[in-house]
Amino acid sequence: MIYWNEYTWDEIQNLLDKIKAVILPIGSCEQHSLHLPLGMDSFSAIKLSEKIAKALEEEVLVLPPILYGVSPHHMNFPGTITLSSDTLINIVLDIARSLKHHGVNKLIIINGHGGNTAPLTLALRKIREEVGIEAVLINPWELISDVIMDTLESTVWGHACEFETSEALVIIPNMVRVNKIKKPKIKEQKAPYMTIWEKVKVLWPWNTDELTDTGSIGDPTKASREKGEKLFNAMFERTLEFITHFIKE
Repeated sequence: MIYWNEYTWDEIQNLLDKIKAVILPIGSCEQHSLHLPLGMDSFSAIKLSEKIAKALEEEVLVLPPILYGVSPHHMNFPGTITLSSDTLINIVLDIARSLKHHGVNKLIIINGHGGNTAPLTLALRKIREEVGIEAVLINPWELISDVIMDTLESTVWGHACEFETSEALVIIPNMVRVNKIKKPKIKEQKAPYMTIWEKVKVLWPWNTDELTDTGSIGDPTKASREKGEKLFNAMFERTLEFITHFIKE
């Protein structure tokens, strides 16, 4: 068993000396265009967390996932459910306090949603200063920027795109509405430096429907299972490499 919540309290008590860290998968419930389910980010974080925990056996357990994220920018598409940044921070803090109480000293957050990054970064600081355990945030796509560059045909990617759709074809193939995959109409911004996928840019509180008609940011028609395997395997290998070192420190 790899999930914390599948054990009884006395079984967890007996495992506490063996557990080096716990993983908290965090995703979202938000639109992912016409062809991917609302829970895509959650599935991504969960599948990666499960594979990591199986590779590390009883050294790492997976906590019950958080299936909601900070997604106000997707609210103009039906189905999206968002948390406030404060709510997400407080949930993660409460989890960290509970772990500390039981003697767990390392928390690994595997995040599947870019909108969670800013609040989770704040949560890490609070966990360090207020709770006193070691916590790290892994955004798996950030570990493989070179692989993404070598794999994708698209210059624009970011949401329900070539990247995410390729990954979905590997981890949740039965949930991909292949017949609904459609190239979006990307809406260009008039002012310079407002294109969110460029490296040189200003930050602004954009909503997704201001950028795309379908909810995709990028071209999902270029996705393939072969690309997904390459991308997901790279995220797994580099995440595992980091966690292996982190739990031995």
